[in-house]
Amino acid sequence: MKPQAEEGNMALQHLDTGDNSNIDLGDIQGDILIGLQKDAQVFVFFKIDDIPTFKKKLTALRPLITSTKTVIDRERQIGDAKAASNHSRLPLFGCNVGFTYPGLGKLMGNPNFGDAAPTLDPSFKGGAKASAATLKDDTSVWKVPFTNGSIDGVFLVTGPGLAGTRAHADAIIAELDDTVTILYDEHGQTRPQRGHEHFGFLDGVSQPGVRGLTKRENPLDKEQGLPGQDLIHPGEFVFGYPGQVPPVAGGGITKETIGDIVAPPFPWMLNGSYMVFRRLEQKVLTFRDFVETEAATLQMDSGMLAARMVGRWPSGAPLSLAPLQDDPALGGDKMANNDFEFEQDPFQRRCPYAAHIRKTYPRDDLNDAPGIPALAGEGGEASVQTRRLRRAGIPFGPEVSDDDTLGAEQSRGLMFVCYQTSIVEQFEFVQQSWANNPDFVFGKVRPGPGGVAVHPGHDPIIGQAGGPRHMDEPIPNYPIGSKHKTMDIPQQFIISTAAGYFFMPSLNALLSGPLVS
Repeated sequence: MKPQAEEGNMALQHLDTGDNSNIDLGDIQGDILIGLQKDAQVFVFFKIDDIPTFKKKLTALRPLITSTKTVIDRERQIGDAKAASNHSRLPLFGCNVGFTYPGLGKLMGNPNFGDAAPTLDPSFKGGAKASAATLKDDTSVWKVPFTNGSIDGVFLVTGPGLAGTRAHADAIIAELDDTVTILYDEHGQTRPQRGHEHFGFLDGVSQPGVRGLTKRENPLDKEQGLPGQDLIHPGEFVFGYPGQVPPVAGGGITKETIGDIVAPPFPWMLNGSYMVFRRLEQKVLTFRDFVETEAATLQMDSGMLAARMVGRWPSGAPLSLAPLQDDPALGGDKMANNDFEFEQDPFQRRCPYAAHIRKTYPRDDLNDAPGIPALAGEGGEASVQTRRLRRAGIPFGPEVSDDDTLGAEQSRGLMFVCYQTSIVEQFEFVQQSWANNPDFVFGKVRPGPGGVAVHPGHDPIIGQAGGPRHMDEPIPNYPIGSKHKTMDIPQQFIISTAAGYFFMPSLNALLSGPLVS
């Protein structure tokens, strides 16, 4: 039995912690590349009232800000505790901090400071609400502080249990005193079904690896961490490092090609990252009711329909490897449960084109897409790898109980967090151009003569259309068959109820420079 403190998103055995890494692990906040250890997390959104005093307080709080190096050191503590059969919770509390564009403007003493940096992400500058219409978010259901531009920053406070984590957050807030006003405060916790989100599916299986940090563990592919886990250049997630290279006409670019340094828009943004926060309510009973009702209409098993909407079974076993029934042993095997590509399933016989995991991470699905020369050969997958996100969310809300009724569910879901160096080209692109786009994955045709074009439909889990959605081929045609049907989806199962775009500075930027001087 392992210690009860939650590990980060990459346990120590999956990290390359040698001294040869060029990543400045001591300067990068710990939630970005690995993930803070957490069984509980408190999100504290604040407005800065007394700017000069807040700067002094922020510098004083700098020792409490958890670096990536500290996260790795704590993974060693967890490993040592396991080896010693220590089953007690380890008191590993973490804290990271981020700022909105207006918040940085206050610290910089110039609300228009970004005008001097053409490469500053325009969506970060505009804020999450300005992007809401493009992403098909309904801001009328957002929590009020996220609708009026008043949030300047957020503290992410983590720990092994809610009571201790809350106390740690309260101590940080008390230290800030009246320099800030707390505008919104909510916590998340790991679920009893560890690693699974509220719909019941194992989450986070396809997290990207980070070159220079993730250990190469696939004996058949030295360019991967765990089998199927492609290693992404760190500049996709943190400023100041090489990034991926978009494909070009004529080919020659692969997912391994090393790109230019992703330069920070300002020097003080080195080793920093953009964070996207979204409070996503999951309508569990609505999802279950839809699946049961639609499965009966389609004359298919409801578990199969749910799996085809997600692209995985609840255990984490992918349809690409287990197309007809769940395989818990496969789902729990990190050396196998992500080891597949979609080019091996050209007619969605195993996994629908619209399935959540295929929509949001199409892998090699775009290789040789017709009419786009840059995607020839491995160009499609090279393109996909420029859109990757490092996710670090946590569930919130109670388990489903007798207190819930269809149409009147308690508030529960996912505190979605992801990190990237371009909100426009990474998070927003995935949501808008892939998940919300009924024509993506493009270039697909039915099997047989004629090459009839397929319109895959929306991502049935997170896709948004501002109205009814649809999904192609919910009924499996594996290994053969021709039951081509479009499934209408009149309701949303996941609803955005808050969103914010933040910049997570380096630890050095919190100690000296324009943010604190």
